[in-house]
Amino acid sequence: MDRYKITVVGEQTVDGEKDKIEVITEGDMTVTDGKIVITYPEYTQDTPAQKTDTTVAYENGVLSIDRQGEMSSHLILEQGVRHECLYNTPMGQMFIGIFTDSIKTDLDENGGTINAAYQLDFNRTVVSYNEFHISVKAK
Repeated sequence: MDRYKITVVGEQTVDGEKDKIEVITEGDMTVTDGKIVITYPEYTQDTPAQKTDTTVAYENGVLSIDRQGEMSSHLILEQGVRHECLYNTPMGQMFIGIFTDSIKTDLDENGGTINAAYQLDFNRTVVSYNEFHISVKAK
């Protein structure tokens, strides 16, 4: 594993209101037999002592995002497919639906990008439209 600069930009639209979050951190990436795995820590501005460990894996058109921390989740994104995923919050667990509109990747051992657009739903009612962009640059 080599160290990389990782930039994650997430955009969410709920009821016509857009929100944008950007995280810049260091992490690791491995590329093995067509599988790409990116791992990095996230810290919030409000509580910098709380860390969320994030693992992003891409293989055969399927993107999985695992977050472990106070709010943990396991999301599966696959273009044109709806997956039900578990989302843990301090108030309990819930299942959410994720329908992926698009996934585009341009990654190799030197870095690159992942872009995805998807919809989140509760009980099959869409509650938000989301996009994220991950940029990975070798240090």
